[in-house]
Amino acid sequence: MSLPASPAPPFFGWHVVAATFLLAAFGWGTGFYGPPVFLYAVVARTGWPVPMVSAAVTVHFLTGAVVVANLPQLYRRFGVPVVTVLGAVLLALGIAGWALAAELWQLFAAALASGAGWVAMGAAAVDRADCALVHPAPSRRARHGP
Repeated sequence: MSLPASPAPPFFGWHVVAATFLLAAFGWGTGFYGPPVFLYAVVARTGWPVPMVSAAVTVHFLTGAVVVANLPQLYRRFGVPVVTVLGAVLLALGIAGWALAAELWQLFAAALASGAGWVAMGAAAVDRADCALVHPAPSRRARHGP
């Protein structure tokens, strides 16, 4: 007598694909493509000079460059899920700051938050989250030999 075979567990990879798609859509959509829209909206709402608001956009992207350069260390220290969630929170706070800034310093603070958040959530996180969840890291022996 043989026991009936248990069904194979559902493939988890599609959940990862869906999650990384959402990360990409929101992270890239607001963090990469959003600042030119924010620039126009902030100038129209506040009347601030275009060069000053453009400087905040530059700070946004420079902050993102600093964070993405340090993303591997952040992942090792805090883990991919924590960094990604923190990125989402920072991006949300930064976007709210772009919309609500009443003083230029508030705009630059929002740019720091949104710049750090979009790369931690969307840009580099999509690739790293996918790799970390689907492809486990090889053992030390496999990487460095016997």
